[in-house]
Amino acid sequence: MASEAKAEAEHVLLPVPDMTADGTAAGGPDTILYLAFGSNLCAETFLGRRKISPLSQLNVTCPSLRLTFSIPGLPYMEPCFANTAVREIPKEPALPDPRNPAPVIPPPVDDPEDAPPRWEKGLVGVVYEVTKEDYAKIIATEGGGSGYQEIVRTQYSDSEDNSGGGDDDNDDDDGGNKGWWWRFIRRGRQRPDPDYAQPSERYLNLLRTGAAEHELPDEYQAYLAALRPFTTTTWRQKVGKAVMGLMWGPLLMTTFGLGSLIADDKGKVPTWYAGCMTGTFSCIWVSYDWILKPLFGDGERTMEKKGEKKVAWWSEVPVGRVTGILGVACRNIEPQISSALQRSLRVRLPNQV
Repeated sequence: MASEAKAEAEHVLLPVPDMTADGTAAGGPDTILYLAFGSNLCAETFLGRRKISPLSQLNVTCPSLRLTFSIPGLPYMEPCFANTAVREIPKEPALPDPRNPAPVIPPPVDDPEDAPPRWEKGLVGVVYEVTKEDYAKIIATEGGGSGYQEIVRTQYSDSEDNSGGGDDDNDDDDGGNKGWWWRFIRRGRQRPDPDYAQPSERYLNLLRTGAAEHELPDEYQAYLAALRPFTTTTWRQKVGKAVMGLMWGPLLMTTFGLGSLIADDKGKVPTWYAGCMTGTFSCIWVSYDWILKPLFGDGERTMEKKGEKKVAWWSEVPVGRVTGILGVACRNIEPQISSALQRSLRVRLPNQV
């Protein structure tokens, strides 16, 4: 059985030939194979904070999945976390036909200097063999299983050929005949562009440290080292970070703390509570999109300072919404005065008309 994280968890359970239907080893110890590819690569997180004691471990690659940073976290602080997405495995090239020679393909154009690094190969990580008790502890410390989706994937050790194969049909179960509320809980919070946000320096360092500790391929470590983290570069972003922490920090700490108390023996919280956790994060991002981002700037990507045109903070306020509210507020005022006020506002903010 496999599990792809759709919330804070960063793992996939992997099948082996002698496993039973419930994901345990047939005729062997009562253990589960757990693939870590995010912060759980790092001993500080996995062995220290989560206090997990793996029975064994193995470096692997999973060709049918790729690493993404598409799980929304907390704007200005932890914009995103590691996740996985289905990867299209390249097909083997066909043999050339002497009667129809292949056209000449021009060399690829180099990416611009500011383009983010890309990893074209499969997911790289470490498989831990853990007990059911430790696995329940992992689930409980990563959101109680809220927003998880179980899938099946094939993996290869570093010594095996991983150029192809695996399950790439994206046949994940999305709730079938269950209602919209179930799909909302399973999918979790989603951003319009899943590849837009940058992880924090703290989070990236956990991945880099874990990759070095497990001696993952040098090429992959170079890719992680080249990733640019989110950094606050303006005073507005720093104020936004403080406001975000004051607005939502206490509620998040309470939500996750209570979740660990009401989780069952498998580490999972009740479905209704998982929905509450998902709804909380949705409210966080609504407040960011509608209020904090217009006031304090981008909380997902670093705002470049050199060569960037300075824009007043009020120019980012959605003027359409402001003028609409203004029109309602001035309903009882003389129509000519109300129209003049709205025209004046549009003149001051020409970029928003």
